[in-house]
This record gives sequence, C-alpha cells and structure tokens, in this order.
Amino acid sequence: MDISKLNGYYEQIAEQTITERRFKYNDFCQVIGKHFEKKILNFLPEEFSFEKRKIFPIMFGEGKRKVLIFTQMHGNEPTSTLALLDFLNFLEQTQEYQKLVNKELTLIIIPLLNPDGLEKFDRRNAQGIDINRDAKTLISPEARILDKFSKQYNFEFALNIHDMELYYTSKPENLQTSLAMLAPECNENGDITPSREKSMKVISEVFLSLESLAKNRIAKYSDKFTAEAFGDTLMERGTSSILLEAGSIFNDKERLFARKVVFLSIVKAVESIATESFKNVSKQIYFQLPENIRYNAFDLIIKNLTVKSKYENYTIDLGIRRIKPTFNPEDFTDDFQDYRILNIGKLDKFGAINSFDASNYILKGDYSEIFIGRKADFEISSTQKNEIINIKSYGKHRPHRRNNGRTTPTFD
Repeated sequence: MDISKLNGYYEQIAEQTITERRFKYNDFCQVIGKHFEKKILNFLPEEFSFEKRKIFPIMFGEGKRKVLIFTQMHGNEPTSTLALLDFLNFLEQTQEYQKLVNKELTLIIIPLLNPDGLEKFDRRNAQGIDINRDAKTLISPEARILDKFSKQYNFEFALNIHDMELYYTSKPENLQTSLAMLAPECNENGDITPSREKSMKVISEVFLSLESLAKNRIAKYSDKFTAEAFGDTLMERGTSSILLEAGSIFNDKERLFARKVVFLSIVKAVESIATESFKNVSKQIYFQLPENIRYNAFDLIIKNLTVKSKYENYTIDLGIRRIKPTFNPEDFTDDFQDYRILNIGKLDKFGAINSFDASNYILKGDYSEIFIGRKADFEISSTQKNEIINIKSYGKHRPHRRNNGRTTPTFD
C-alpha cells in the first residue's frame, strides 16, 4: 500500500458524518448502523457497558492469524475511534486490501470500548474505573470484554489506540507529537521477547512509511512496565501488543491531522502483519525513534512586547497557556479554551507551541492590567502601521489583527 498515495485521497475515505471530537454515542451508533447495513463486516453478538450501552465487536477475515484492534477505552480520547471508523470505510471500499486481509488475517475490531465515558467525556467508565488499569482485577464489564476476547482468540497482534494530551514533543525539533507508538514491556526487566520484537518491527515499518508525511512529529511513547495495563498484559500473554497514541498540532482543535496519521498507521500496520513484511525491517529503527516528552510549554509566547507607563517603559515576554476549569487532572487541556497569562518576563528558555515577535508592538492599556492569571483578552498595537492585534481571539482560532476595520487571522 502506497501510503503517500492513500494520503492524497484520504478525504474521500474519511467518515464525513462525524467531524468533531466531542461527538455523542448516538452519532457513533448511526455510523455503525451504516456498516451493519453494508453486510461486508461481520458483527458479533453485542456486548454491554456498565450502563448497558451497546458495544459492537466486529469480525473481518478468514485468515488463521488473529489481530485485535480496539479504541477509546478512555472516554475522552475520541480521535482513536474516528481514525478506526475511517479504517472501516477503507476496508470496505478497497478490494485489493480487503482480499489480502480476508485471506491472511482474522480481525476482531472493538471501536469505542467505553461508551459511558464518551457520554460524559471522561477518561474513566461509569464506575469511575480506569479500564486500562483494570486488566488484572477485571472489576469493569468493559475490561472483562477485552479479557474474554483475548483469551478466546489468542491474538498474534493487538492494536491499542488512544489519544494523548497536546503538550508532548520530541527533541530536538520541539514540534508537537502527532503520533506516538510503543511496544509495551512484558515484565519489569524490559525483556525483548519474540512477541515484543515483532511489535517493534511493525512499529518501525509504520514509522518508515509515515516519516515524510509527519516529519519530526512521530515519537516513541514512554516505556515503563505497567502490570495492570492491557497493552502490557497482552504482551505478557504472548500477543504482540502495539500502542498508538494520537497527538495534536497547532490550530487543529479537532485533531484532524492526527486522526489521519493514526488512520494511515492502522492501514500500514495491518498490511505489515498480513504480508509479514515487518520481518525484513530492523528493530533498531524502533530504538532510534525520538522519545515522546512531556512538553511544559506555553500555547503562545508573545516576545519583546513594549509596555508604557508613567514610571518607565520596558519590554517583556508574555507566556499564555490554557487552563482547566475542572478539578479533574485527567481532563485534556485542549478541550478547553480558557487562555491565561501564566508568566511574565524574559522567557527565552521556555518552549511554546506558537510564538509571536512583538518587537514593533506596544500594549494597549495600563501596565497594571497585565498580571499572572489574567485572561488573554488584551490588545497590542503596532508602532509602524495602523494595526491592532486582539489576543482574545486566540482561544477560538488564532490572534486576529484589526486593520482599517477588517479582521484577518495572523500568527501563521
């Protein structure tokens, strides 16, 4: 499969009925209903969440080698499910790929494992349990569903697909990570078992196929053994587990770019497994992937802004970042649009998703109006032309400049 070519006509494949990340369970059910009517995919008996919402396991293929694909065990991580819905469209529409998968593999696909969490847009299930920390205790019905399928089918591979916070990057470019991948450890020693080595090789091949599309935006997720997590548990059982984490890029609220990258990674990973082309790829590529680093950065740094006062004029940088209005540390920051000033001074040593050099701008208003915690709803004006930039609109899209009555986006 030519991934660059597929990227060119992705829009024709992508599921069009859901374009926003914060969709509802009923929206998802409508899309699933369309696939059911096509009768290309084999829908297995329905499973049920804690609050008795339907979970729809899907089977495709008649091959001996079995692969599990599941998404959104965390309810506030919907990009994974949207990418998988795109994959279902692709699988139904692309006959050559369909024939390959049908012959070589049996796919068990579980989109949206945590529908109760989706309805609340919460990481955890309706019981307040993190399903991805319930692989051993199996308190939640959703965890028991995964456990049942794992033991019933003895999967050779499993794709475990998530979303991650937007504040992740990889050195040295400091670009936001769009896709992070991991071959989870299977024990405290970090042993590279045959199953884990296969995961590493598939990840390496996915990276090679996507490198030009998502240049410097693909990383290796944090590699720490978590015995109670499903990815690690599957690896313990001998399944080659692969974690895919959808990230973000600047000015992409709906994570459409990450959604596409994850979709392409699913396509490539399944093809790699079906053809066993991963066997010809060196696992050393996996170890050369940059680490996915938590990026303690600002959304925006305004640099070299002049502030005038009756005491003296001075130049400062302003660090602006979103804050969470909730008390839940598991909420994603990019689900909120409350931008605040969180630092003032010389901020050269701080990272930022975006920056603006305000060397030729002055603050409109008094110096006392700029303080830590203030909403980013102030204006700056150009000293060289008739132009005012309103920072307030950054929370919606980007800061806007006002010039002769017209408003146009800036900070490209």
